[in-house]
Amino acid sequence: MALSFFSGGGSASYAKYFDIRLDEGYIVFRGGEQEAASAQLSGKLLLCLSEPLAAKHVRLNLTGISRVCWHLPSGSASGSRKSWREKVFYEKTWTFRDAGKSKTEVLAAGNYEFPFHVILEGSMPESVEGLSDTYVTYRFKAEIGRKYAKDIVVRKPLRIIRTLESSALELSHAMSVENIWPNKIEYSISTPTKAVIFGTSLRVDFKLIPLLKGLKIGQIVSQLIESHDLTLNPEDPDSIRNTYKSTRTIVSDEYELDDEGSLEIIDEEAEGYQFSRYLDLPKTLTRCLQDTDTRGIKIRHKLKFRVQLLNPDGHISELRATLPVSIFISPNLAIDENNNLVDQTPQTARRAVDDIAQQAPPLYGEHQFDQLYSEVDPSGYRTPGPGSGPGTPFGALSRNISSENLASMNALTSTDLSVSALQTRLSNLHASRFSNPSPTEIDNHADSEQRRLGISTADYFGPSSGSNSHSPASPELSRRPSDEGYRDHDHIPSGMATPFHPQYAEVETLSRVPSYSTAMRSTVRPCDSELPDYQAVVAEDTAMPALQSPQQAYIRSAGRGTSMNTGIDVHQLRSGHFSSRTSNSHDEEDRRLRLVQARARV
Repeated sequence: MALSFFSGGGSASYAKYFDIRLDEGYIVFRGGEQEAASAQLSGKLLLCLSEPLAAKHVRLNLTGISRVCWHLPSGSASGSRKSWREKVFYEKTWTFRDAGKSKTEVLAAGNYEFPFHVILEGSMPESVEGLSDTYVTYRFKAEIGRKYAKDIVVRKPLRIIRTLESSALELSHAMSVENIWPNKIEYSISTPTKAVIFGTSLRVDFKLIPLLKGLKIGQIVSQLIESHDLTLNPEDPDSIRNTYKSTRTIVSDEYELDDEGSLEIIDEEAEGYQFSRYLDLPKTLTRCLQDTDTRGIKIRHKLKFRVQLLNPDGHISELRATLPVSIFISPNLAIDENNNLVDQTPQTARRAVDDIAQQAPPLYGEHQFDQLYSEVDPSGYRTPGPGSGPGTPFGALSRNISSENLASMNALTSTDLSVSALQTRLSNLHASRFSNPSPTEIDNHADSEQRRLGISTADYFGPSSGSNSHSPASPELSRRPSDEGYRDHDHIPSGMATPFHPQYAEVETLSRVPSYSTAMRSTVRPCDSELPDYQAVVAEDTAMPALQSPQQAYIRSAGRGTSMNTGIDVHQLRSGHFSSRTSNSHDEEDRRLRLVQARARV
């Protein structure tokens, strides 16, 4: 808004051009007052002089004002009683020229630009305009003070918009009310989203299924209701607050089903009516406000529905339902100084809805004033723990809550784990996996382990008179957190030392990794030297092993049939595999046995 001022007297009679120009037409806060990021307000104060001008000062002032007011009817002749309160909650002043007390400064003819900027906190109230005597507004006032003439003043409003983030639940969650009126109707009324952009349309989906034969649907009324909850003293306790509540109808839609319209199949089960209605919202803030709760002004919206049910006996029933909705202002729909939408075409409204649905993440420049990570208090975060070591995670977060056999781990993690100790344990574990003990050593080790666990040395599959290994009196089953425990149970038959949950033991072993600093200090282990390379395998002369007879063979003949039972090495059964030599000798012995039987029949 550019103004020219004329006056007589003094060295100059007027300012040719004087205006406030903002870099952005409005300020946008995304999210509520507790979560929105700060925003930068910047602009320039422009002054154009064709003649020298004597001025005391050149100032710019930004003021935020809130006013709450309502009128109550009164029985007196005056008509009504008025309650109101006005307060300045924000003020910022920029002084570009100041000649001092009782002094003036002569501004030479020419063009002047006075830049200004300020950081606005995300918790500042948003602009609320549209009601006659209740509002929250921000106004700029630029002033050139003169000594013996009228001051030159120009004003400009500032609008602060608080909109929803793209990830807000109101934009993605549908609102619905559905129920069954016994022996009457089954109904479902819903909206695609709870949040609606100001100036667009609101879609309502109906699904009505009559449950009574002969029941007809009458008039269907949909209304958008706006409620005002005004408080003069919002900072005081609830018991002493002075409040006033009122409501008004924003949009009303009446609809009746066609008599010729027939029932349609819904959900492949029932016959009913399914249709949608669109409620066009006003394009001006004087008829519809956005949802807000700031400075004692609380605005809310809801949808009210009334569905008439024409019963077969002639009387009329009415179905009533309500749905909450939230109206917000989109930055893509500009609002002028008269609180009207600048572009009111349906195409613009459709484009604003699509932009919200496909909104990209916020730009980096919009978050330059966010709180830094270094300023966040880390207390309360559980990962990583202050006293956590390489093998002691939080008890509540660990997959293995049991404390069985963790004494050795606690002893290791209480101090720093050295590289040499770690390499020694890994080498021992590696050696125990690939070592091939003799059968005698295996027998001695298995017998001693059976005696230690209290297991009978009799037939494994036969009945045992000993106590059950899983009883409370039996020794604790280890989860094998170390390589010593693994060596102890490596060659015991399956079932004699297997834990209750083998997968826990595997996880326990795999999850025990060194810390990052320890791994960086350790050297890289070369590949196992016992494994031959490809060239060595190719050059090696492969020879088939000589066939050998089994250690024991029992032949038993009974009647016409003959059965055979071959004894198998018990050590190989315990180790879990059979050698190729035993398999070949078994086939050869079977072939010889069949030849002997065939000759006996001749």
